[in-house]
Parts: sequence; structure tokens; C-alpha cells
Amino acid sequence: MSRALSIAGVLLLGVVLGYLLRLVVDADEIEAPPDDWVARVGDEYVTRGDWESEVRMRAGARPGMFESAEQRQALMDQLLYRRALVERAEETAIDDRPEVRRSLDQILINQLLQAELRPRQESADITPEQIEAFYAEHADEYTVPARRRVAMIHFELGAGASEETRDRVRATAEDVLGEAQALPESMPGFGNLAREHSAHQASRYRGGVLGWVGEGDPSRYSHPQVVVETVNAMTEEGAISDIVEDEEGLYIVRLVDFEPERTRPLDELSDGIRQRLLRDRFRNVERDFREEVLAAASIELNARGRELLEATGEPVREPETPRPPSRPGSGSEGN
Repeated sequence: MSRALSIAGVLLLGVVLGYLLRLVVDADEIEAPPDDWVARVGDEYVTRGDWESEVRMRAGARPGMFESAEQRQALMDQLLYRRALVERAEETAIDDRPEVRRSLDQILINQLLQAELRPRQESADITPEQIEAFYAEHADEYTVPARRRVAMIHFELGAGASEETRDRVRATAEDVLGEAQALPESMPGFGNLAREHSAHQASRYRGGVLGWVGEGDPSRYSHPQVVVETVNAMTEEGAISDIVEDEEGLYIVRLVDFEPERTRPLDELSDGIRQRLLRDRFRNVERDFREEVLAAASIELNARGRELLEATGEPVREPETPRPPSRPGSGSEGN
């Protein structure tokens, strides 16, 4: 009998000790309230630091705010109401909704980027030596091709014009060429000669001046190709060509202005180069940060996850929005 009581006593003692141990463990797991707490909503505490932060945020630069008891009570009511709303949202599992989770995740992401990535990007700088090295390496990008401002007189020939018509138009063109060669070099274009003789309506009332053309493919311009090719072979301002022709008629061409090829100087480009290098540096810092974050994270993609990455069909491509045609006679070509 006594032996049975002894065994029962030992078992009871073990149960009691286990219970007490559980109490001790549970007590350790319960988070102690902060020393400076001033209010509580459920398991959430409002600390004095929370209160002072709220006062600073709401008062801003307005002295005297929240000095009266009424103002301070209203602020506390609002602070507690906000905490109560958060608790209510958590109780109803609103924070588990995917759209809410995305919003909360984005807030955390933005705060992390501001705290860790932005300082790294802001500390990146570009030295004058780096700017000079980039300029030297990409000098060809900063070469401005030669360009010319051209004027013309167009003598129109209809389709299938007879030899007699061609001879007559050419004779007129030769007479006008003689008058053009007598024009002063200071005159831009052909003056009244273009108004009287040119069939090109867009330029005849401005002395035949068409605008600027650059070297390279003459088909980039709406001007007659033979005119562009002719003026691009000229370098002396005021020079007048011989009569040239194509299937549309005869032309006299004048070089109004000539700007030779030039290289833009470093002092004109340094700010732009610095911004370009900084943009590249920021991208590199962001790439390194991304790799660092991913390497530090414990990531696993299981079989179901890999199935999600398998193609389910051809990608859907958005139709391209057609661009409106250029307005006729806008004069944008070659300028």
C-alpha cells in the first residue's frame, strides 16, 4: 500500500512540476509591456514615444498646438481609435487579403529601398576624370555633321514633255541663271527671281529658300534628290550651281549657308555626360543590391511553382498604334 502511494506521489509531483515549468515558459514567451507605455489597445501598447511622434507630426511648425487638455484628449482619442481600427482589421483577417498584402508589402519595400538602396545610389559620384575619359572614348558620338541651307528655282516640265518644250524651258532657265549669277553674294536665296520663275510654291515667295539639309542619304528629305546632292557638293556660301535636272524639271541651286562638320566641346557636354554616367551607376548599384538581397534570402521553387513557369501559349502582343502622317507643308523636313 505504501509503495503504491509513493508511486502515486511521484507521478503527482511530476505533473505539478510540469505544470509549473509550463507556466514559467509561457511567462517568458509573453512580451512584457514597454516601460514608457501610456495606453493600451488589446495587446498593442501606445508608448510615450508614439505620443510625442504623433504630436510632432501633427503640430508641424505651428507653436502652441496640443497644449490644451481638450486638444490633447482629442489627439489621444484619435490615436487610440486608429489602433482599434488596426486591431479590428486584424481580427477580421483583412490583412490577409491579397490586395491588402500587396499594399503592405509595397510600403515595406519602399521603406527598405529608401533606407538601404537610396543611400548607396546617392553616394555614387562621377569624377571629372571619368567624364573626360568617356568623352574621349565616345568622341564620334559628339561630331555634328556638316549642313547646308539651300535655295532653288524649279522650272517645271510636264510628264512626256516634247523636245521643243524642253528646249524652251532650258532656254528660260539659262537666262534666269545669268541673272542669278549677277545677284549680290549677300542676298539670301534668289530674291524676286524665285517668285517670278520658280514652280515650287512652298519656297518661291521666300527667295526659293528650302531650309537646312545634312550630308548623308538625300532620300531623307522631301526636296528633289538632285537638288540635295548638288548643294552637298558645294562649300562656298552664295555659290550658284549650273542647271541640273531630273524627271520633274530643271533646277538652279544656291548654297545660302554652310556649317562645316564640328565636334561639340567637352564643356558643352560635361553635364549631360555626368547624368548619363550617373544613370548607369545607379542601375549598377541597384543590380548589385538586387543580387545581394536574393542571395541572402532563402528561396525555394517547388514542382508546382515550376509548372507555373511553363508556357501556356503564344504571347499576346498589343497592336501598335498607327502614327498620324506628317502635316503637308509643315517644313519639318531637313530643319
